[in-house]
Amino acid sequence: MRIVEAGSSQNMSSPALPPLASLRAFEAIARFGSVKLASESLNLTPSAISHQLRALEAHFGVQLVERNGRSIALTESGAVYAAAVLNAFNELFRASDILGVRKRDRVVRVSVTPTFAMLAALPHLERFRKASSNLDLRLEARNTTVDFAKDDIDAAVQLGTPPVPGLIFHRLLRSRVAPCAAPNFLERFGPISTVKDLSRLPLIEYSTVPNSWRSWLQVNDPDLSSVEPELLGDSLLTGLQMARSGMGVILAPFPLVSPMITSGALKALTHWPSFKLDSRDFYFTYRKVHETSSRIKAVHRWLKVIARDLEAESAMLGI
Repeated sequence: MRIVEAGSSQNMSSPALPPLASLRAFEAIARFGSVKLASESLNLTPSAISHQLRALEAHFGVQLVERNGRSIALTESGAVYAAAVLNAFNELFRASDILGVRKRDRVVRVSVTPTFAMLAALPHLERFRKASSNLDLRLEARNTTVDFAKDDIDAAVQLGTPPVPGLIFHRLLRSRVAPCAAPNFLERFGPISTVKDLSRLPLIEYSTVPNSWRSWLQVNDPDLSSVEPELLGDSLLTGLQMARSGMGVILAPFPLVSPMITSGALKALTHWPSFKLDSRDFYFTYRKVHETSSRIKAVHRWLKVIARDLEAESAMLGI
């Protein structure tokens, strides 16, 4: 299983790239969720994989995985890095497909948003591998809408309002938003019990959902609907990282961000009911000609379980 995100250009001041061996080891760990399975896939010993992982973490000075006995999980930084670094590997896999080295009938390419990749897909890749070991799942993280007429994609998890001619849609998540911030931020600026209290704080908005705070304020206190956010991120993922670092309050989408609340990275302000934003539900989308595809059905089954678990987690949080 692989996940990729459109890479960013590197300028002259960027740090040197880490060794390829470390990147290969990290790619395998992210793909299998296991040092043992990563070592088997690369024909290396588990200690060699662990050594390469430690070297990669030392290169950046960032913890990429959390270790708990024999089990490991990507940290938030590790998930973000996995979503970006594997783009280069994916291009190599595509080239191999063209040459016919890899079996085409095993590959299924699915586009997801970077935030969905980090919070929903990456933590559960091993679940898909166990259930569908005969498939090679490749997740491509992007913020842009898939053009099924042009893009080499089998399916997508994306925001939008169906129907679209020629495509099939299955709703995965019914999105709603609630104000969230880092616990230390709330301790510094609290108590926050009214909309007026909230409006005085640095508000974070992301460019992919413009005017979200204006819509929320209009419902909860129309007199404050002219308040403008002080901070702007270029994507939801960036906005969440800003909030997590204690920069301000963000209208975060549930149930997608439930894991960040459960982990303690963010705290939800539940003084107000969650708010529905138009056209922000997540849908699993694919071409009608693939309606009976066993590969698509396998991915859909996996995603439905993830969505169910996120909804249950959000319900436990009261959101």
